[in-house]
Amino acid sequence: MQKESSLLQSQIRTEHFQISLLDRLRNQVNQVISIDIKGLNTFTGTLKEIASDHICLEVGEIEYAFPVEVIQFIKNVSHKSQLATLLQSKWNFQSYLRSALIEKKQISIYLIQAKIVSGIVSAVYQDHFDLKLDNSILSIFNGSVIYISKERDFDD
Repeated sequence: MQKESSLLQSQIRTEHFQISLLDRLRNQVNQVISIDIKGLNTFTGTLKEIASDHICLEVGEIEYAFPVEVIQFIKNVSHKSQLATLLQSKWNFQSYLRSALIEKKQISIYLIQAKIVSGIVSAVYQDHFDLKLDNSILSIFNGSVIYISKERDFDD
């Protein structure tokens, strides 16, 4: 009996080890959460989307996309988990940028060291994207982005 209990405990630990934070977070879509971002304050808003490498949070009339590598912690995450759908597992930061490219809406990019640039995405590549400003184009590495913000799209 003790051996069976030890095996069961080992199996439970193995299953917990395979659960990602994003899997736990998926149960909280359309609920208010608080996340702490590196070098910034805590953002509190409605969780709208969980992709393979970023999450989208709606705060008032603004939608924020945060790459997971800039998130320090998330408060009060559910213990329940939900695996990603096929679309969620394939949707990534590049997909989000391509969507912004198609929409042709003004977005703001918050970069490392508190630099903010605003413009329209004009091209998306493997590790960077181009942002068209008034008279110039910036090529921005994806890894430099702390977050992207844009006005909420009521059609989504």
